[in-house]
Amino acid sequence: MSPKEIAAHYEAKVFDAPDAAKGAGFVLTETFAPRNVWNKASAAQSLLLKLREKKEKGEVTEIGLVIEPWSVTGCYLPKETAPREV
Repeated sequence: MSPKEIAAHYEAKVFDAPDAAKGAGFVLTETFAPRNVWNKASAAQSLLLKLREKKEKGEVTEIGLVIEPWSVTGCYLPKETAPREV
């Protein structure tokens, strides 16, 4: 499976750049820079398993991956603890 297919399996959002994820309100986590395609899929799987655990515990509302040509970064949308005042 490719990193995009793995993300779809875990219902994770996919971004093509860290700035895109940050712009959508996501917080970046670990970044892996694997040497080949197989390791990139493994890295994506590892990141998403950790993020899925946080989502199941209710710590985050959404999970995602930033998939760049030579790296994969996990990201999540934090659960808002207090309503924002305008």
